[in-house]
Amino acid sequence: MSGWRRWLHLALILAAIGTLYSVVPVSSDTHAANLSRGVIAVLLLVLLAAGVVRQLRLHLDDTSRHVDGLIVTIVFVMTVFSYCFYVFEIHDPDQFDGLDTRLDAAYFTMATAATVGFGDVHAVGQMARGFVLAQMIFNVVFIGTAVALLSTRIRQAASVRAQGRTTQRNPK
Repeated sequence: MSGWRRWLHLALILAAIGTLYSVVPVSSDTHAANLSRGVIAVLLLVLLAAGVVRQLRLHLDDTSRHVDGLIVTIVFVMTVFSYCFYVFEIHDPDQFDGLDTRLDAAYFTMATAATVGFGDVHAVGQMARGFVLAQMIFNVVFIGTAVALLSTRIRQAASVRAQGRTTQRNPK
């Protein structure tokens, strides 16, 4: 797959994840708006699943796609944590202080993942604190693995380039 098609495919998957996050209903009310949002969410989930399966198939054929899968996985996991935090807030408003919207939830998730912790949004309830703790543990393990994978990939690319330069300078 050419470079621009690869990045377009990746961008479409990421856009589907973001759109899915914004349309998945939070309440269980059965009024028309929630039903239509639910149908859109299911359709997007099916498209997203097809895109991820395609990404995995491409990954098996092309090892340079490790980074693509890593990006999709990070965005997907952060989106799931954001959604869960937002659901906690909707169903029990005492779980978080300063978290009112989906954007607040995404902001809090990314601040936690980046270990910034501004303090403007924070977990107050025990359920929320437990889930934030789970995210912290996941982030340490997953981000550590991601850094190791990217580091290995960069070293491999640098080694290939160095060998190419050596071959150009000293042809046999």
